Amino acid sequence: MAGAGTAIGYGFETVRSNPALLSLSRERVLSAGWFGAFFDLNANGRVPAEAVSGTLLGGTLPLPFEGFLKDRITIGLGFFTPFKLVARARLLYPEKVKFPIADRVQSVAVQMGMGIDLGHGFRLGGGFSALAALTGSVLVATDASGRVGTVVEDTLIAAYGPIVGASYERGPWRVGATYRGELSGPFDVVIEVRDLGSIVVPPLHISGIAQYDPHQVDVEVMRELGPFRVAAGVLYRHWSAYPGAVKQTVECPETVPGEEPEPCDPLTVPPPNYSNTAAPRIAAEGTFDLSTHIKMKGRAGYAFEPSPAPDQTNVPNDFDNHRSVVGFGVGMSLGGPLPHMNLDLFSQVQILHDRSHTKAGGGTTFATSGTVVALGASLGVSL
Repeated sequence: MAGAGTAIGYGFETVRSNPALLSLSRERVLSAGWFGAFFDLNANGRVPAEAVSGTLLGGTLPLPFEGFLKDRITIGLGFFTPFKLVARARLLYPEKVKFPIADRVQSVAVQMGMGIDLGHGFRLGGGFSALAALTGSVLVATDASGRVGTVVEDTLIAAYGPIVGASYERGPWRVGATYRGELSGPFDVVIEVRDLGSIVVPPLHISGIAQYDPHQVDVEVMRELGPFRVAAGVLYRHWSAYPGAVKQTVECPETVPGEEPEPCDPLTVPPPNYSNTAAPRIAAEGTFDLSTHIKMKGRAGYAFEPSPAPDQTNVPNDFDNHRSVVGFGVGMSLGGPLPHMNLDLFSQVQILHDRSHTKAGGGTTFATSGTVVALGASLGVSL
């Protein structure tokens, strides 16, 4: 539904969209599925971009309290695991042609949350998102035999971002709001060269931000109209805090008090100068009874994602475009004497609107465009 879910969501997916809505789930459900995204990006020619694919796992677990808390608290879990890897990122030189927002990093992602029904239409929830990130070091040195060798050490770490949500419903209306904290997945490998005689090499930092999600505020309103549910909302992203994907390779040494500072003039990466964005969207879901125990659902949505990136008129070629996002899918629910199961098929198409970037001083003009297609399926079983 083009990213909708802050007021219209249901199931383990609400761990991210709005954890307050987890309290709507009153069954223990385990879901498994597949997700894939495929890229066709162009900047005066096709730009290589690797497809993303992996497995989805999710679940909801109502807590069996008694008294006032009975049927009020539910825990939700969500996992995405790419095939064949834990985390992969490409940190390219600024002048390399790339689409850092449309072509995202591949990484194991974990999301957990809890929703509470406070009564009188109020719901509250909280949780977190986590991504795999990497730090490490490479030591190049001469051993006792006079040979040059290397020692590589790396550590897989987790980067966390909080999620807080709330909702209020009255009659056919529901209003939802979610705050998602900044989620920054660092990549930092330091190369040190020692004991090579007269050759002096400063520490080299192969570092940057492999994955970045800015602070977000998501607000949505949903209304039920018979068998249909219609939602509209807006998503604010604080992109102006984005520091850029690549950091300096060489850092100047600290100045010792009383000593003359050493000459140091490292190359610096120009700041991205991103702007904050507000993305409007609409979505709808319809439920239709095929029989007493079988229901079909149809879903669709549209969102307009404005680009936070300025025109690339200087050295960097970090291209990005305004995007139209169209989502649609179908679902089937079985109940009654049949096993309680939910089968969902979903898809999304992102259309990158044409954009031109002319380098300063009458340089090269880049025409950028493209499409991103995402597909997936999930099967949920009540336990």
